[in-house]
Amino acid sequence: MSVRTTTKRVVAWALVALASAGCASSSASKRADADERAKERRRTVIMTTRDNVRVGREAAEQVAAEIGTLDDPELVAYVEGIGKKLLRGLPRRDFAYRFAIVDQMEPNAFALPGGYIFVSRGLLALANSEDELANVIGHEIIHAFRRHAQQQQAVAGSLPKLSMPWTRAKTLAAYGRDMEREADELGQRLAAAAGYDPMGMSTFMRRLDQRERLLTGAPRNPTFFDTHPGTRERASTNAMRSRELRWTRDPSLGDTRERLLDRIDGMVIGDRPETGVFVDDYFLHPGLGFQMRFPRGWSTQNTARAVGALSPRRDAVVFLTSDQPAGDLVELADGFVAEVAEDVPVEVQEKTNVRLGQIEAVRYALHAGPAGRKVEALVTFFPFADSTWRIVGASPVAAGNRYAPAILLSTRSFGPLDPERRAQIRTDRLRIVLARRGEDVTTLGTRTNNVWSPAETALINGQLGNEIFEGGETLKILRRE
Repeated sequence: MSVRTTTKRVVAWALVALASAGCASSSASKRADADERAKERRRTVIMTTRDNVRVGREAAEQVAAEIGTLDDPELVAYVEGIGKKLLRGLPRRDFAYRFAIVDQMEPNAFALPGGYIFVSRGLLALANSEDELANVIGHEIIHAFRRHAQQQQAVAGSLPKLSMPWTRAKTLAAYGRDMEREADELGQRLAAAAGYDPMGMSTFMRRLDQRERLLTGAPRNPTFFDTHPGTRERASTNAMRSRELRWTRDPSLGDTRERLLDRIDGMVIGDRPETGVFVDDYFLHPGLGFQMRFPRGWSTQNTARAVGALSPRRDAVVFLTSDQPAGDLVELADGFVAEVAEDVPVEVQEKTNVRLGQIEAVRYALHAGPAGRKVEALVTFFPFADSTWRIVGASPVAAGNRYAPAILLSTRSFGPLDPERRAQIRTDRLRIVLARRGEDVTTLGTRTNNVWSPAETALINGQLGNEIFEGGETLKILRRE
C-alpha cells in the first residue's frame, strides 16, 4: 500500500555511498554472474505456486529478523480473525494465508508472495474501526491473491554488510499504480462481502493524508514518478466506489469502532522497553542491561536487528548489532571482513586492541568500495551477553575526519546501564477513555494526562479538533506510565 511510502525515515538510513558500493561489482564476470542469478530468481518466482510460497516464506523470515514481529497472541489472533473472514470472499486459495503484526510504529501494511500479510503497530493505532482495518487487510490479500509481487519482484535485496541492517528489508513490497488501484477496488469488495463498510478504505486513506499534513505542515504534492497514486486521489476514488457497492452489515460485528478500540487498549506506542528505548541521545536496554550514547542531533532508529543513528547530512552512520556467536574476536572480525569483501573491495588499514570500559575489544579500520566511492569504517568487535557484538561507524573517506571523533565517542560510551538512567525509562501506552459532556480535545487531554497534542489527538481519533463532546464518546489518548 502507499502507506509504505511514508516510511521516509527508514529509507533515509541507506547511505548513498554504501548503497552505491553495493551495486558495484569487482569484475565484469561477477556482474554477469549476479545478473544471471537475478534472472533465475525472477523465473523461479513466476514459475509455480510452490516457488511463490518458498520465496514468501524466506522473505517473511527476513521481516521477522530485520524488523521484528509483535509477540501478542490476542492481538495477532484478532488480526487473523479479520483476515480469515475476508478470505471467504476469494474465488480460490492457492496457498495458506498467514497474518502477523510488524513491530513498527510507522503505519504500514504489506503482502509477501505466498500469502504472508503484515500490518504494523502504527497502522493499528491509526485505524479507527474494524471497518478500516478490514479494508486495509483486504487490500493486502488482493496483492497476494493476484500475485503482484511476481511482477514487481518484491523481495528484499542485499546491501553490503557495512550498511544498516534494516535497509536490506525496506523494499519488500513496492507495487505500481495499476496494482494499487486494483488492490483498493477488490479489497473494498472483499470487505463489503464480509459485512464491513467499504467506506473504511477511504476514511483510512484520508487520515493517512492528514497525518502527513500534521507532520510536514502541508500535503505532499504527488509527482509523475510516484510509485503509487497519492492518498488523496485514492481516498476520493475509494469513497465514490463505496457508494456504488451493495453490502449488508454483519450484525455479529456490532460497533466496529468499539471492537477495534477494545483490542488496542494498552498497546505500547513507540519503543518497547523489552527491545530497548531512546531517552534523549541515550539508547537504554533494561533487559540486557546496557546503554550507549549516539551523536547529538543525529536521527536514531531501533529495529530487531540493530540500533543506530544517521548524521544530519545523511553521509555518516553509527550502529550497534549482534549477529555473531561468542568466540575469538580476531577470527570473527577476519570472517566479517571476508564477508564484506564478497560484496565490495575491502582494505584493512589497521587492527587495534581497545577497551570499552572493562570490556576487551578489537577495532578494525577499513576502506571499502570502488575507487572514487570509498567508505571509511571503524568496526569494533567485543563480547557481551554470550555473543559477539559489533559497533560500525562509517562515512565517505573524504568526510572521515569530520565524523571520526563523534563515532569514536559513541563507540566508547557502550557500557552497563546505570541506575539513574534506568529510572528514566517510561512506557507510552495507547489508552481508551470516555469523554465528559462539554469537553473538547484540549480539556480532555489535560484531565487524562494525554501526551498527544490536541491536533494529534484529533487526528488519531478521526476528528476535526473543534468538537464539543456530548459525553460518553470513546477516544484514544497516549499516557506515559
